[in-house]
Amino acid sequence: MYLEKLAIHGIRNIHQVECRLSPRINIFYGRNGSGKTSILEAVHLLSRGRSFRTRNLKNLITHNLKECTCFGLVNMGAGAAKPAVPVGVNRTENGKFVFKVAGEQVATASRLAEVLPLQLINADSFNLLEGPPSGRRSFVDWGVFHVEHNYRELWGRFQRCLKHRNSLLRHAKIDALQLSVWDREFASLSEKISSVRENYIQQLLPVVNETLKTLKQEAGGYRFDFAPGWDCSQPLFEQLQATVLRDQKMGFTQIGSHRADLKILCGKGMAADVLSRGQAKMLVSALKLAQGILFTELTGKQCIFLLDDLPSELDRPHRLVVSRVLENMGVQVFVTGVEKADLIGLWKDAEECHESPAVFHVEHGQIFREAC
Repeated sequence: MYLEKLAIHGIRNIHQVECRLSPRINIFYGRNGSGKTSILEAVHLLSRGRSFRTRNLKNLITHNLKECTCFGLVNMGAGAAKPAVPVGVNRTENGKFVFKVAGEQVATASRLAEVLPLQLINADSFNLLEGPPSGRRSFVDWGVFHVEHNYRELWGRFQRCLKHRNSLLRHAKIDALQLSVWDREFASLSEKISSVRENYIQQLLPVVNETLKTLKQEAGGYRFDFAPGWDCSQPLFEQLQATVLRDQKMGFTQIGSHRADLKILCGKGMAADVLSRGQAKMLVSALKLAQGILFTELTGKQCIFLLDDLPSELDRPHRLVVSRVLENMGVQVFVTGVEKADLIGLWKDAEECHESPAVFHVEHGQIFREAC
């Protein structure tokens, strides 16, 4: 699976561009502020329906425009009998959206993610270890969503249940019977979510260790300690009943799957506290790469990798080993940087001038493909 064509209109300083892409390595280089990251942002928009840089759509949309549009053709792979699948996203500055897959409008961004799964490695990604639990929950849920077919429905039911329970908590007088019904549903859904998350984490850890070895990093010393979001020594339903007064005072539910965390440990301490900055970056790289590898093993599909400003995040030896893993995975890669030489030298095919890499010079929001 890969993106063979990308068209962008109205994203930051990119007014109107269109380009054909390599199914393997796509290099975008240019000065800071030229629009390199905005190209990755457009691909992310096609996959997730939102930006990875801002929640404020006014910051995403080109100045003086009211909306932005991204369009892509997704090739489902050499063995796919169907033609490339068109995917389109339109977002307006007031929050309205239109998502389309194969010409049909879809209601949620999750359908986009199914067609165009991607992994992002950028400066924010390296905060995975020391950042808040929400980032690690999202990391786990990315994998679960793509390998567990009923997870989207399960998570949607949980979110609705959480919303109803929180609404009841904010009432001056709680209907105890009604709250008990929601508590049982909430507990049941939390336990199911926790089970599939734990199963995925157990599958992921061996792949992470193997990936660390490939990256020439120490492996085997890391552990995943999954905290489901409540004390597992007691039934969640009973804990919800016992903490209802505290929850009512706070106005929201304080335990459950929405409070889960993945603690990543090294030796006797948290990895974030033990590792150097360089070691932490390589561990996060291994986690992201391992997710892509496991995704392919479990689904037979591939995800796209977006690598933003790789030279500023990893030194050359580490960039080289990461690029070799990506080459061996056979995935499509979008990588950005300021200097062309810093990027093109990472890929074996560059000197042989095969189909990959495709090299694009980005300048003032315009994209110019260069001959190999």
